[in-house]
Amino acid sequence: MSSPLSVILTQNKLTGENFNDWKRNLLIVLNFEKHSFVLAQPRPPTPAIDAPDRDFVALERWDNSNLSAMCYIRASMSNVLQKQHEEHQT
Repeated sequence: MSSPLSVILTQNKLTGENFNDWKRNLLIVLNFEKHSFVLAQPRPPTPAIDAPDRDFVALERWDNSNLSAMCYIRASMSNVLQKQHEEHQT
């Protein structure tokens, strides 16, 4: 985690009992990093080969933000919860 705000997540790891506090802190970080949109918007469909560049850019942006959000989420979980959720892709 590279953001100074990520300290919030490091100091408030999800343990299972603190979900509401953890979620609130996670959303602060994801909003600041401009990654929170992936929580509400589905992944754009893969564009056709002749689609406009903006379609490819939108897909790449979503994929990059989704990866970042997943990393923030996993890194802010306790080790036990990380192991339970390591197979989840999105």
